[in-house]
Amino acid sequence: MRGLFVGALLAAVAATTVGAGDLADQFTATAGDGVSASFFVLDNNGGTIDLAGDKLDHTTPVRIASVTKTFVAATALRLVEEGKLDITQPINHYIDARFDELLTSDGYDTSAIRVKHLLSHTGGLVDHTHGKPFFDTLLAVPAHHWTREEQVKGAVDWLDPLGEPGEKFSYSDTGYVLLGHIIEKQSGLSLAAAVRSYLALDSFDLKNTYWELVEVNTGAEARRAHQYFQGMDTHGWSATLDHYGGGGLVSTTEDMAIFFSALFGGDVFKKEGTLDLMLSQEGLPDASPYRLGIFVYEVDGVTFYEHSGFWGTLAIYVPSQKRAIAGAVLHQKHFKAMRDAMVGLVTEGM
Repeated sequence: MRGLFVGALLAAVAATTVGAGDLADQFTATAGDGVSASFFVLDNNGGTIDLAGDKLDHTTPVRIASVTKTFVAATALRLVEEGKLDITQPINHYIDARFDELLTSDGYDTSAIRVKHLLSHTGGLVDHTHGKPFFDTLLAVPAHHWTREEQVKGAVDWLDPLGEPGEKFSYSDTGYVLLGHIIEKQSGLSLAAAVRSYLALDSFDLKNTYWELVEVNTGAEARRAHQYFQGMDTHGWSATLDHYGGGGLVSTTEDMAIFFSALFGGDVFKKEGTLDLMLSQEGLPDASPYRLGIFVYEVDGVTFYEHSGFWGTLAIYVPSQKRAIAGAVLHQKHFKAMRDAMVGLVTEGM
């Protein structure tokens, strides 16, 4: 079924080009001519727009950073479906003693933080990437090999808890690092293998989607884009800086759009109600824009789901239009122009 689903979607894409020149026009008006960007639109009238495509197109692998979180959250919910994980349980029911001891030493109540809090960024956990030592190390020694424990310890050593579990939304890579650990324990697989297996990624023919350092995809890795932060080429930076659940995947705009179409179109989860659970605000702070692994927004009366990644990636799904839009830029500074253009397509239609 999944193979037929993907084949039908790609046939629709191949049959036409994007009828939304405004997307490209709006982007270039803000970012300027000659800026490399790729947009992939997937619906009944979908297609691609690749700008300065010699450097980046819809088949160019890029580090998608936090867009990975949607894949990780969906994997956790698949474990729920299999009876291997209960997201209402406290995290001390699942995490290793070394992580429990680290967190409790800093004042966290691991008996009160639920797995659902990790999924929704509402556990009161800080984000270790906000600690000055993290970026000091990153900029001074970009090839530094980070471990999961080092990142959790950094959250404890560098910063303080943000509040009580369930009190407020506060985005935390640390929470997803812990979630990745829980997925590995409950599945008995590496995080990369769990994501691939439980989401059946191979059935969607995502040829350029792989977990860096863990999964071998020599052809895609050879074509992985050079992505830039503050003018610095980050291509050789260690993937471990963002590897344990908060990020870690390499993908393309085409693959991201296919996966978001499959996930939010109902072709990933096995049980009715799981997608509703992922998108439900029940039990979350009223002001939170985040659900379980995905942001939910409304602009001009149109609801859409999205997740972005630090290096300049974004995937959007519009349920009322059954449309997925994925974008990537090589320079992080062009991210806002890209997102504005993509949201413009959401609200204007095609």
